[in-house]
Amino acid sequence: IGVEWITELQHFFPNLKLTIMDALPQCLGPLPAKAAAYCSKYMAKHGIKEFYNLKYNAKDPNFYSSIGLPNGPDKEYVCIGVKASNYFMPTETLSEKGPGGGGW
Repeated sequence: IGVEWITELQHFFPNLKLTIMDALPQCLGPLPAKAAAYCSKYMAKHGIKEFYNLKYNAKDPNFYSSIGLPNGPDKEYVCIGVKASNYFMPTETLSEKGPGGGGW
């Protein structure tokens, strides 16, 4: 959800200075590495700063400095996606192939 939103913000408001971060090692979480690389390249090309392997911690006095915002952000949004939960579905309704080996 964060990558989609930040790239749309950049597209419609190109003068914004934008930063995205995630506790995971790449954007797009568990999606394929090629998809993450494509999005990361796009964001870098459009001036969106990226930080990964970093847990959000606004209470830490050094947090914002560590992402290049020593005075903090003007505006901040926390976007957390949802994880698909289909554990309750009968096995015969789930896919055999797909992300994570199927089961969707």
